[in-house]
Amino acid sequence: MKEDTKGVKMLRGDPKRAILKLSIPMIVAMSVQTLYNFVDVIWVSGLGPDALSAVGFFLPFFYAMMALSNGIGTGGSSALSRRIGANDPDGADNVANHSIVLCILVAMAFSLPTTLLSEPIFRFLGAGEVTSLAVSYARILFAGSIIVFFTNVANSLLRGEGDTKRAMYAMVLGSLLNIFLDPIFIYTFDMG
Repeated sequence: MKEDTKGVKMLRGDPKRAILKLSIPMIVAMSVQTLYNFVDVIWVSGLGPDALSAVGFFLPFFYAMMALSNGIGTGGSSALSRRIGANDPDGADNVANHSIVLCILVAMAFSLPTTLLSEPIFRFLGAGEVTSLAVSYARILFAGSIIVFFTNVANSLLRGEGDTKRAMYAMVLGSLLNIFLDPIFIYTFDMG
C-alpha cells in the first residue's frame, strides 16, 4: 500500500485540528475568488452600463456552471475521502478518474448547446439592445466552461484528499491572474 500523504495523515488525526487546517485555506481562496468577481465588475463598468448589463445576463449561467461543477466535485470529494478513510487507494484513484470523466461529459453537455444557442437564449431572456454584447461575452465563457468545471472538480478532489493548500494556491493564482489580466484584455486589446 502506498504511503499516506501529508493531507491523508492530517485527515486521520485530531478532528478539530483537521477542520481548522482544511477550512482556513478555503476561506482564503473563496475570499480571493469573491474579490476577483468584484474586480471584474469594476473593470467592466468602465465600459458603460450596456456592458455591465450584458455581464449581468450571463450571471445565472455562471452560477449554473458553478452549481453543476461543485455538485460533481462535492460528490467526488466525499467518495474520495471515504475511500481514503477505508485505506482503499485503488478505489480513491477510481473515484477521482470517474469524477474527472463525469466533469468533462457534463461540461460538454452544458457548453455545446449554450454556445450554439446563446443568441436565442439571451433574446428570450429579454436582453434587447445588449443581446450582441451578452452573446459576445457569453460565447467565450461557454466555450471555455470546461476550464471552470475542471478547476472546481479538481479543487474538490484535492480537498477530499486533505490537500486544501494546493487547492487554495490554484484558486488564488487563477483569481489573481484574472484580476491583473482583465484590464489588459478589456482595455489594451479592446476585448471588452
